[in-house]
Amino acid sequence: MLKTLGARLLSLVLTLLIISVVVYAIMLVVPGDRAQLIMGDAVAQSSYSMLSDQRPSYLEWLGSVLRLDFGQSAFASQSVAQLISSRIGVSLCLAILSLAMALLIAFAVVALALMWPNAFTQALYKTLSTLSLSLPSFVLSLVLVLVFPLGLGVLPSGGYVAAREDFGLWLTHMVLPVLSLGFMHSGLFMRLAFSSLRREEGKSYMRLVAAKGSGRGRALFIHGGGNILGELLTLASQSLVSLFTSSAAVESVFSIPGLGNLTVSAIARRDMATLMALVMLGAFFSALVGALADTAAALRDRRRRLEA
Repeated sequence: MLKTLGARLLSLVLTLLIISVVVYAIMLVVPGDRAQLIMGDAVAQSSYSMLSDQRPSYLEWLGSVLRLDFGQSAFASQSVAQLISSRIGVSLCLAILSLAMALLIAFAVVALALMWPNAFTQALYKTLSTLSLSLPSFVLSLVLVLVFPLGLGVLPSGGYVAAREDFGLWLTHMVLPVLSLGFMHSGLFMRLAFSSLRREEGKSYMRLVAAKGSGRGRALFIHGGGNILGELLTLASQSLVSLFTSSAAVESVFSIPGLGNLTVSAIARRDMATLMALVMLGAFFSALVGALADTAAALRDRRRRLEA
């Protein structure tokens, strides 16, 4: 167990070091700095030189990153760390709720398709899974805005209220973004759950479970679901990373002050300090979630071998 954890930790550290080298190289290659962005191109060279940033060495920059010191944002009256810390909770909450919504939609559709196999449920499964995998998230977001706030007059079309200020209002503002992101990620779970449960249903242990008097639903989703838990955990970890790092379009459509919205602003303004910090944060979150998922899968496999 300790050997497994140590290997995953070493892999996490090496991954982050490689990513830090890539990010630092990009920072050196991209032309311009904070002084040039603020002052523009039509300024005297002497004035520019007085305010121009001296780019640090890699070790100096890495030391600052390890201290969570990403410098000052070129367009905000606060540090990059403060800017990110004020928004990270919004994006993380949105990602977790969207993952839960994706699982809920996927298993509801798969349950219908497997428990009541007819032409309608099979067509519903195929249509929804295909739409989920092919429809861009910003298109679905705009459709939801047209249908619910504008068409039916229910739910807000955008904006954000902190949960600590008004939980009910926060919940109503989160419904459409969560539904949009959740549906976009539900297709992969539909395909995985449907094919894996159909595969498990044909195995001999399922006939034994049925012979003991368990209903088809219990046999499929309790016993069969337990055996595909590792596959679902791997996919869920990948989806969580994707939801956390690539929700910019949905956050922009619904005016949610998360990291995705901040990324769009940083790109538009060429705010390299903020953008590089966001890249490092996304890489760290991706590597951390991947390492935790691999460790959980390894521990689960070890326990199953011991039980066998």
